[in-house]
Amino acid sequence: MEVEEEERRSPHDHGDPCVPESFFDRVTQGLRGDLEHERDRRLQLADAVSKHRAEFAFAQLENERALTSLRDELRVSRGIVDRSRDEIAALQTLVDAHHREHKALCEMLERKGVLHRKKQRTDGTA
Repeated sequence: MEVEEEERRSPHDHGDPCVPESFFDRVTQGLRGDLEHERDRRLQLADAVSKHRAEFAFAQLENERALTSLRDELRVSRGIVDRSRDEIAALQTLVDAHHREHKALCEMLERKGVLHRKKQRTDGTA
């Protein structure tokens, strides 16, 4: 008898005579719709991740290029600063030599009586 009842039940029949068969069909359809929606959403998210990975990789490449450019510019700037320091040191040496030579010439002219230096005042006036 039970075997006959099993055979008579449809594949959608869940054995509860109080629940209409259409209810289970609606629930099944709803679940299939949800599953399809989730599958589509997963594909959209996978596409978005792929797109963002590509954008991120491109941005990283741009940043690396910019960093390389800045490093090159920094290297050139440091070279310019080093050369400028060398030039400043050479000019300072030249200024010091000219100052010593000027002082020696002034002292020589003073000794010969050609040049008379102004005496500096101690009260701070010119």
